[in-house]
Amino acid sequence: MRVLFVTLPVKAHLDAVTPLAWALRGAGHDVLLTGDWGPERDATAHIGAAGLDAVPLGREGDVSPVRPGTHNDSGFLALDPEEADEAQWDRFREALRYLYTQVYAPGSELGEQCGLLGKLVSFTRSWRPDLVLWDMLAFPAPVAARLCGAAHARIVWGTDTVGLLRARILRELRPSAAGGAEDPCARWLRPLLDPYGLPFSEDTLLGHWSVDLGRPHPYDAPVRSVPVRRIPFSGAAGFAPWLWERPRRPRVVVTLGLTRQEIHRRRSAFPLRDFLDAAGDLDAELLVTMTGEGLSAALGPGPLPGRVRAVGFVPFNRLLPTCSAIVHQGGRGTFASAASLRVPQVVVPQPLWDEAATARQVADYRAGIALDPAGLDGASLYKALVRVLTEPAFQEGARRLHADLTADPAPTDCVARLEELTALHRGGRP
Repeated sequence: MRVLFVTLPVKAHLDAVTPLAWALRGAGHDVLLTGDWGPERDATAHIGAAGLDAVPLGREGDVSPVRPGTHNDSGFLALDPEEADEAQWDRFREALRYLYTQVYAPGSELGEQCGLLGKLVSFTRSWRPDLVLWDMLAFPAPVAARLCGAAHARIVWGTDTVGLLRARILRELRPSAAGGAEDPCARWLRPLLDPYGLPFSEDTLLGHWSVDLGRPHPYDAPVRSVPVRRIPFSGAAGFAPWLWERPRRPRVVVTLGLTRQEIHRRRSAFPLRDFLDAAGDLDAELLVTMTGEGLSAALGPGPLPGRVRAVGFVPFNRLLPTCSAIVHQGGRGTFASAASLRVPQVVVPQPLWDEAATARQVADYRAGIALDPAGLDGASLYKALVRVLTEPAFQEGARRLHADLTADPAPTDCVARLEELTALHRGGRP
């Protein structure tokens, strides 16, 4: 069958789906991934470096939903599902509405610049995929899939906050059903559906099913899903010679995440300079996965202290097996990479999607320590790292988390289920 992955032009999102794309291609299916000139530059080159084929749908200057600008900021889509404050849910609802009606909608200024809907419709009508697997923020993809009769499923790479919001909206609509209250999601989708004469359907929001790469979840997924184990992959790179040698002292990696560095080039709330100053004399090797502008923005002026080394990009699937701990921002890909390799974690959540929930999950497993970024200083972060390195309970928690993560089937073991679901849903007509 023909399988099209519709991904955002973000390395972390592309890396998450690459092992599944390999598995489908290895089973004999024809696999393509969309790529455009997004906030991390040419995504097609990143896809090609992974040995996969890309369909370029964009050009330099195109608008991505994750590109900072008047429609976006560093916490544009952040949501903590445990947040009792309705204002946060309202903010997330507004963010989704804006993506549907402005960023992706034909006729809007940003929608015309992005142009993803028209490009996808044109390509899928020509190529006729059997299955479209779409990033859960690539909202034009299910519209294109419906028009060409393809089965389609969302790729869920973290907490399914879109699904949680949809369940919340449906609960709100039930008491007013007799009064005919309009479904806000149907209203948001109208600018994408009306140009093609399509009626609203639930699968246009949530897919025929979801491919769930985000387990174990802090919260149960609210929709039908196919669990797929997330395999650590951070892009193609040469094997650095220093990774061949066993470190002489505990190695700790400090990262703020690829997505945050590339998309939001601004000073973080993460107290990196104070932390590295406090930890400079620690009997450990500290590696910071930043260089250049990203490092300068996060670190501020001054040289790196003590036993700290800036190494730039190193694939986590190569680096983390040599590490005794990781300090990070709470990104789901970083969390999953550390969990899959039994590495204890210190998490300082920086809001972008579900970082607060991920940090709590690490703490609940006792696979590490979660710290509140509000008022956090370098000395407190240093003390947390020392505990994670020296207290055996955190190693045991990391093993429990690893066991739950690897309980789900590997991508190669999920291909048959995806084939069955595709046969069930393929050929539907709008």
